Amino acid sequence: MKRAVLFCLLAAQMLPPFLHAQRHDFTLVFGYAGGNESPNDDTYGINVMTFGDGNVKLSDNQTIGMHFNDTHTSMSDSAGNLIFYYNGLYVENAAYQIMENGDSLNEYDADNFGYGMPQGAVAIPYPGHSDQYILFHGTDDYFSNPQWSFQGIGLFYSVIDMKQNNGLGSVVERKKTLVIDTLTYGKLMAVRHANGRDWWLIVGESHTNRFYTVFIDPNGVHLLGTQAIGIRRKEGYGHAYFSPDGTKYAICEGIDSNGPNWSYLYVYDFDRCTGQLSHQKEVHLWQDVGVLGIAISPNSRYLYCAALDNLVQYDLSVSYIENSRTIVGVYDGWQDPFPAKFDKAFLAPDGKIYVVTSSGSRTLYVINDPDEPGLSCNFEQPGLRLPCRTANTAPNFPNYRLGPLDGSSCDTLGLDNHPVAWWRSAQDTLAALKVAFHDLSYYEPTGWLWDFGDGKKSTERHPMHSYDTAGVYQACLTVSNVMSSNTLCRKLYLGVISGVENPVPEKSIRVFPNPATDYLSIESADAPAQPMRLRCYDTQGRLMQEQAHPRDVRSYTMDVSGLPVGYYLLEIGLDDGSRVVEKVVIVR
Repeated sequence: MKRAVLFCLLAAQMLPPFLHAQRHDFTLVFGYAGGNESPNDDTYGINVMTFGDGNVKLSDNQTIGMHFNDTHTSMSDSAGNLIFYYNGLYVENAAYQIMENGDSLNEYDADNFGYGMPQGAVAIPYPGHSDQYILFHGTDDYFSNPQWSFQGIGLFYSVIDMKQNNGLGSVVERKKTLVIDTLTYGKLMAVRHANGRDWWLIVGESHTNRFYTVFIDPNGVHLLGTQAIGIRRKEGYGHAYFSPDGTKYAICEGIDSNGPNWSYLYVYDFDRCTGQLSHQKEVHLWQDVGVLGIAISPNSRYLYCAALDNLVQYDLSVSYIENSRTIVGVYDGWQDPFPAKFDKAFLAPDGKIYVVTSSGSRTLYVINDPDEPGLSCNFEQPGLRLPCRTANTAPNFPNYRLGPLDGSSCDTLGLDNHPVAWWRSAQDTLAALKVAFHDLSYYEPTGWLWDFGDGKKSTERHPMHSYDTAGVYQACLTVSNVMSSNTLCRKLYLGVISGVENPVPEKSIRVFPNPATDYLSIESADAPAQPMRLRCYDTQGRLMQEQAHPRDVRSYTMDVSGLPVGYYLLEIGLDDGSRVVEKVVIVR
């Protein structure tokens, strides 16, 4: 399988105002805040995962002091900048400090390591309240009956106002009670109302066929009572998910007991106008013991179950979902340093599904094309290399970019689906001028027009294009529907470094091994008469690593173990301005 390198590109036009309000999941933070506690192991810290231009970018943060366990949610502002995050215990702000009134939202945690309830929290923008957000969070208890074990016992919400404290925010309403009852263990998930502004939150009543329904509008948070649908659910450790289009609601249950049928999947139709569930389907996952997490593809058709040793795809469009079971990934024994089995999954803003591991590791598995059936989904293991260790934590986000249901009975606010252009691109590592373009546009586009910047165009949604020569190209995507159109342009740097003059060749420098895995060695035939500086750029020309070396040294080493796989340009420069640029490839 060819590996692709993602490269970030600059937008060539101003983005429309309604786009800015949808970037709330563009920054994720997760991992162990052990950088200060374990100074001899720099793999302990917080991973920062950003999608500011459609492509993933990884970095680490040793300043954040919060640990994350199963409960995790965060919030970015209208520009995609991190503004707060929550680990089930307390809220921290963008200054990496406990937010005013954000402490002790849950009391129990023996080691202050983060709350252990999967999907124990979810955050949404407060409709009609600028710069305010609602954080829904649960608490749990342990019941001695083995059939029941851990359950939720309360559902609460808190309101965060980011206008307070010079933009650092404050929890202005704290732990307001919604439900006190035995509830499903976590599984908090929200979905946009069909009017395009308000929200629904669904949470199950434990070991029944009932669900609590919560409606959120500018007037506040409203508990509408319960709805009963289908048979009594069998429950355990797992996740709940709305399909990206809001028409399906799914729950996976890894039952905590022995038996031939100890894992289940429940799938429902969902009405975004009324908040009602219907047409329950119970799928026996007896072959996939220990299902821990699920995620649904961007086109809302395929559901993926992470089941420790197997990654399984189900087709939600067929009548008998159970019969569509397809294994798309089998755990290959990867240890990092412990067995890194499939644990939970989440759909990211780049349209890919990432699978987290069951033990502390620096690995995220990747489903690169989740809209495709079977093995065409292009599952990659071990996948994405993280700067720091993490385990169990799957960020919990609703689909912030779901628009109104145009023409429905509850489409009353005039918020029509005017499409927004958004895309990412990947340069083929085996053919430097071949680029895969992937559409990420939203608000229901029906037409796509790509201008690749070299005089050629395409109307495919996800085209592949080969450029004839190296250079800088401005690629544009225009999306349209009956309402309007929108265009987004970005620059591509193919075979050149952004903002850097063409390199001067120097044959006395040797770079090896190439491809490299963890380290690059740089040897000079003659010791330089002045200090040497090494700079590693990605294909956009962003500086990824830099280090300086003294004079009179013939051999140097650069640690590249933290870089994702793909193409890079290594600049070897001297203080007199001369330099050598070598193309290197990082593989795993």
